[in-house]
Amino acid sequence: MSRLLRLLGSWSFSLGLILVPAFTSQAVADPVRSPIPAQVTQVDGYPFPSKIAGLARGQKVDYNVPGLGFSVRYEMPGESWADIYIYDLGQDLASEDPRQLAAEQRDSALSDIKAHVSNGTYQEAKVVTKADTASYAKAHLSITQKNTTRDSFVFVTVAKKNFVKIRYTTSAKNADRIAEQFASEYVRQLGQR
Repeated sequence: MSRLLRLLGSWSFSLGLILVPAFTSQAVADPVRSPIPAQVTQVDGYPFPSKIAGLARGQKVDYNVPGLGFSVRYEMPGESWADIYIYDLGQDLASEDPRQLAAEQRDSALSDIKAHVSNGTYQEAKVVTKADTASYAKAHLSITQKNTTRDSFVFVTVAKKNFVKIRYTTSAKNADRIAEQFASEYVRQLGQR
């Protein structure tokens, strides 16, 4: 009997060695970066103008994992950058309370940031404020990375059956105002479509 258990254990371990890499390669697909032509102002039905609140549009990143969607980067080199993520996590977002979903996603983003501190990507991350507004769930953080501290913001809403998450990071002195301006301008763009 013990020989049979050892044999089954060995077989299941060997099968695991074969199957885990196959599933892992699909789950951790490499993101694909691609330019957005200048004349394009929408991507998958979402507005992405050439500039938002003074930040210029950059590349699109497709995450190639079901439910993770894509993101578009906006930036002012050396000072501020924002990534706008469009995703659904494979959920039917139309059937639930969008404000609660947005707050849960904001809190999930905060947990991810805390994990970046644990794994050493960030030296420190402190939540400055956290709130829910009519337009989005948001959080303001102070993040230290490579001995540089910046203000970072998370804004999350639900629009067109997807989460729309903005991660805005800046070294500007008027961080609150410019991050709010960026998020408000994008939410306004969402409402016009």
